[in-house]
Amino acid sequence: MKWKEKMPAPVRDKTFAEYGSSREERPVLVDCALGTNPLGSPPWAKEIMRSGDLPDPGGYPGDDLPLRKALSDAWNGAFSPDEIVTGTGSIGLIISLAGAFCAPGAEVLGIAPQFPDGPMHFQFAGASYRYLTLTPPEFDLDISSLLGEMSGDESIVYVDRPHNPTGQVPPLAEMALLAEECLKMGSLLVVDEAYGDFLPPGESALNLVSPSVVVLRSFSKGRGLAGLRAGYCVIRDEEARKYVRKVAPPFSVGSLAMEMARASLLDADYVARSRETVREVKARILQVLEGTRGITIARTGPEVPILLATWGEGSLDLYETLMEQGIRTEPGTCFPGLGPESVRLRVPALKELETFERLWKRTFEE
Repeated sequence: MKWKEKMPAPVRDKTFAEYGSSREERPVLVDCALGTNPLGSPPWAKEIMRSGDLPDPGGYPGDDLPLRKALSDAWNGAFSPDEIVTGTGSIGLIISLAGAFCAPGAEVLGIAPQFPDGPMHFQFAGASYRYLTLTPPEFDLDISSLLGEMSGDESIVYVDRPHNPTGQVPPLAEMALLAEECLKMGSLLVVDEAYGDFLPPGESALNLVSPSVVVLRSFSKGRGLAGLRAGYCVIRDEEARKYVRKVAPPFSVGSLAMEMARASLLDADYVARSRETVREVKARILQVLEGTRGITIARTGPEVPILLATWGEGSLDLYETLMEQGIRTEPGTCFPGLGPESVRLRVPALKELETFERLWKRTFEE
């Protein structure tokens, strides 16, 4: 087939694991899989949907400048509207970054394990991907070790922070050192803050002003709007922004998504409640997991809604074992550097906590 012969080799030949939970058809009693907000969507979002006071879907979306201005205002001018590129969630922006900076011959340095879509799309675009392997069971993300892995040939250094799947948060001061080294070597530091709303604002990489820094942000997790598919990135370097905008698809954020994204920036209470709820639920989840013989927990942040659990006593497919009890997670096989003995677990909703505790204990008592 000639069309197949003409395909980019990475797209044709590379194999990547799907999100293991995305096609799950078995009954789910407690959902701890994809990174939605445990509180669900904000109440005002449901009210807007019910009211019918929505933009007319018959026309194309307008200029995203009002959203970019609202973002800049929400961050008290930490970045200007001109430094923002909006897109279809952080994943859509990753694809645009890959299209701009990851032609064959480009190199990307990352971490294993980490959010799989970044490495996947960087490689689909033709870049080579190598990574710093984190050591179990702590999987401690030491930025100084990542600095030691840099060769100077990297187009992109990719770090998810909070780290996915462990939920740990490398100190901002260490990220500043990494940004400085990237600037010296001519690399872009892409910081994926999809879970960034679970950090105090002062701890975000959005506070780094180095021209080497690109920060990805989403409305899906901390703001409870995963269905909108809206996100943004702050790109400090003007020329880099130009190239990303050149390859980004037009009208990538719809009218409804822009309207609701702007509204979410006025609801600081929802984000605060999300962090408080996650801290409460995660403390109880950790207590249960840490009391389970054979389970180890990677280093993790108390307000970040994800954690990495690993079975350490013999062979066990932890995803399947939990799914048999109705607990859906993300299997370790989705992430570079992990196997079936690990799962990423997103903390459940508060109303599901007792059910989770009961099912988890039943899983490992039998």
